[in-house]
Order: sequence, then C-alpha cells, then structure tokens
Amino acid sequence: MNNLSKFSLRLKELMDERGLNAPALAKILGTDRTNITRYLRGERAPQYNGFIKMLEYFECSADYLLGLTDITRDGVKFSTPPPFCERLREVIKFCGSSQYKLEYEKGFSGSAIYNWLTGKKLPSVENIIALAKSLDCTVDFLLGREN
Repeated sequence: MNNLSKFSLRLKELMDERGLNAPALAKILGTDRTNITRYLRGERAPQYNGFIKMLEYFECSADYLLGLTDITRDGVKFSTPPPFCERLREVIKFCGSSQYKLEYEKGFSGSAIYNWLTGKKLPSVENIIALAKSLDCTVDFLLGREN
C-alpha cells in the first residue's frame, strides 16, 4: 500500500489525541494488539471490517486516515456504510463505469470484482483505494459514508 506510512502517521495522531495505546485501541476495535502494532509500524493495513470500525471510532474521513487528503472534515457526520457489494454496484453505475471497464481498462481481476459485487469477499484497503481512484471518487463516497 503506497499510503501505508501516511496511514500509520494518521493513526498515531488520532490515537494520541484520544490518549490511546495499542492495547487499548485493540480492545476497542476487537482485534489483537499485534495488529495495531503492525499498523503503527506501517507493516500492514487493516482488513475491511477493522478499517470501518476504526473510521467509526475516530469519526474521521477514510481519505484523511489513509493520507489521501489533509482535510480532516471535523464535525462531519458520516453515514454507516451499506454492504459493500450493494454500494459498489451503485457507484459503478453512478460513475458511468462497468464491471468490464474495471477489469479490462483498469486492470482489476475479474474474479475479484465478481466476488466484491456478489458479497463473497470484501476488498483490501489497498483495493478500496485503487477502486476509488479508478472510479474517480473519494474512498468515503465509494464506501457509502458520504453522498
């Protein structure tokens, strides 16, 4: 993930603002402390559901946490994301794209797109960023957190 170091820095900032350490955040998010430590070291990104929990806990923009924007959007109320498969279908249509374009023009795996559209699998944070870029929208819009 290109923005792993930015994600790590933003996560540290948000944790510091709330006076949290890795074990405390792990307990809040329902994950292992070693996962939080890996995020803070920039070694990995959270899985989809963990990422959503993190966004909801910190009440921040996905794009801000990922380092894609420097605008914090403090005070903005984000919507609870709908199931990703439903939202992806809506966004593809809204953006005038298609499964075909994502596969053949943007380079996504056909099986990955199929799995995301049918709800069989959730995308990685890296794929969420790539999808948002390919669809020319924010990560928050892609996730359904903003309209």
